[in-house]
Amino acid sequence: MSLNSRYALIVTIEGLGTNLVGCYGGAIAPTKNLDSFACRSIVFDQFWADTLKPVDVLESMWTGKHFACRLNDPSIACHGLFERAMLITDSADVIDDATRADFGSVLCIESTLDDGDEDEDGDEADGDIDELDQEQTEIARLFEAALGQWATQRDAFPVLWIHSRGLNGKWDAPYDYRCVMCDEGDPEPPRETAPAELKINERTDPDEVFKLACAMGAQAMVLDDAWAMVEEFLEQLGIAGDCLQVLAGVQGYPIGEHGWVGHGGNGLYAESLHLPLIVRPGNGLHVGVRVPFMVQPNSILNTLLGWLAEDGLESEGDAITTDLVSEVEAYPAELWPAKNQFAYACSNGQSHAAVPAWSCRWSLGNTAEPSDAERIELFATPDDRWQQNEVSQRAQSIVDELTERRDAWLKCCMGSEAPFPGLSSELTHPVR
Repeated sequence: MSLNSRYALIVTIEGLGTNLVGCYGGAIAPTKNLDSFACRSIVFDQFWADTLKPVDVLESMWTGKHFACRLNDPSIACHGLFERAMLITDSADVIDDATRADFGSVLCIESTLDDGDEDEDGDEADGDIDELDQEQTEIARLFEAALGQWATQRDAFPVLWIHSRGLNGKWDAPYDYRCVMCDEGDPEPPRETAPAELKINERTDPDEVFKLACAMGAQAMVLDDAWAMVEEFLEQLGIAGDCLQVLAGVQGYPIGEHGWVGHGGNGLYAESLHLPLIVRPGNGLHVGVRVPFMVQPNSILNTLLGWLAEDGLESEGDAITTDLVSEVEAYPAELWPAKNQFAYACSNGQSHAAVPAWSCRWSLGNTAEPSDAERIELFATPDDRWQQNEVSQRAQSIVDELTERRDAWLKCCMGSEAPFPGLSSELTHPVR
């Protein structure tokens, strides 16, 4: 594969959902640098993960194949593109898969917080943020190390992929950041550094959830601080105009929407699946563009190929992938390409579909919650992360049509010659 002088920088963050980024309506904490970046980029309003586990979502990005398409094919052999790509991460879970994906260079930046930080059972023990003696946060340290490595090796490795544990790692933001949301009389945020997890019931004090939201917001703020380092680095090297920049979440972080703070519930709901995706193709955009149609992680590979290839390469991946940079028109939903009208995810006996006007969750009896067995939930509007207005009993025809479209989509994903049919007006613009 011949490459021109273009570069690509992809940053993926675990736990980064739309509820933590201001340009997506997140109100937990200010993210001025990310919002400024979005104003000069392509913002995908409907980017949906295809499963829950971060490593599996990354594999979809690397292979160009949706998670559902890979269930019967565990291999992750990737396009030769990644032989000239460098991956730097703070997640040991990602390293083995990245090596199998044939990245040309793989480096793990070990956390400075993990040594001696486990209890007798091998689980991470709670630390106190006041006990941290660090000049910078973990994500800033990761970005600094990754950009420093790339500065001298970018010609050998035109692609830099930075992956962070994000909210699944230690919560090490300065305590002052946790207090940004607090007014006089509000409860004090917690001081623990372990990722929050709380099962919510009728006896849960709302103040407990509020305090954890403050700690989550602080982690979003340190990511926002670190992002300024990325943009400054590209400008200093003089490659910002020739560099595709991608920021993507790989998993959201629930903050009590369906009975859990954290991932204890493992439910396929919007708070875990609906993620930020911001793409900046060099300096080609002076004013940002918002794209409303559905896209999923498997489209990242073709986007990289389209950006880096001199003469254009044949499409890789499955039948439902797309080049994100080439699809930026915000036309009405009924005119979207059929593959961009439907987003699908599956995990642990559950499946979830989002279309322009609805989202639906099927629980197939193999979940951690026995009460969810054989349950179907239908929600109006796909991007309502609270998904509390369950209307399946009042819209059975919508459930039936979504189930039919789900089955047709899966056949298409598995290689059926029949194209995925477009959606009816009831699924794109329902009469309420």
